[in-house]
Amino acid sequence: MSSNESLNFFLRFVVEKHKALTAAIDALVEGLVGENYDEKVVRVNTLLNRIKELKDVLAQNDIPDWLSPLQSELQYFISGSRKTPTLMNHLIRHSAQIRSHQWSFEESSSNAFDFDSIFDHYKSKSRLPELFDEIVKILEDIKNSGEVDSVSMMNALSKVIATLKQSKTGSFFSMNSTWSFLISFLKNYMWGELSKVPVLGTALDALEKTLKETNEEMSKIHSDVGAALEADVGSQIKELSGKGSFGFVTYDKTGIQLPAPDRAASVREYS
Repeated sequence: MSSNESLNFFLRFVVEKHKALTAAIDALVEGLVGENYDEKVVRVNTLLNRIKELKDVLAQNDIPDWLSPLQSELQYFISGSRKTPTLMNHLIRHSAQIRSHQWSFEESSSNAFDFDSIFDHYKSKSRLPELFDEIVKILEDIKNSGEVDSVSMMNALSKVIATLKQSKTGSFFSMNSTWSFLISFLKNYMWGELSKVPVLGTALDALEKTLKETNEEMSKIHSDVGAALEADVGSQIKELSGKGSFGFVTYDKTGIQLPAPDRAASVREYS
């Protein structure tokens, strides 16, 4: 048991809620063997209330695996889609697991909000790595075209290409910083210089198209990450309930903070 008295108090409180829940299970089992359907419904609703009382004081990560399935079975019974034998079988199969559950709430950094893991999850489902590869390919084609005669531009292209390759598998901060760096480089330096070379027109058009697609993917990921964090905060910190949405910061391609996470920006502003 923790030396933190507040944590110990909370643990005792949860244990009492757990005892009330198991007592309601015992009462329900007793009622299920009878023939009075109305009484069964009363006892099912009592157990549903005990489940709600327990879930209301738990963070999402602390809810036992058996609690939500039990709640679903009871709700199915109330709706008429589960019969008495099915509910009884569920209670019997999971009785030992429910009764023997040990509650433990450790003060640990493992409960921290992991921004990068959330970002990695949505990035892996997106086209972002593919689009970064496409941008790299176009920039490499421009660099190797023989049409760029400025040493400083060649060096800058090499730096941008290397940075894009490195950040593709990087953190949330790394990828956002690279995107900001890339847009700044294009807008303030490369676009104006290379648009003067007619033979590079096709490559620049392809780059513009890919940048637009990347900007849309970045915007979508920002929106998804923001929504996930808002849901995570709402489920783990009950005190914030009803206090407004989580203000996840998002930026457009020019580095300007956006008022809404799903706002996409146009791309052709570099000249």
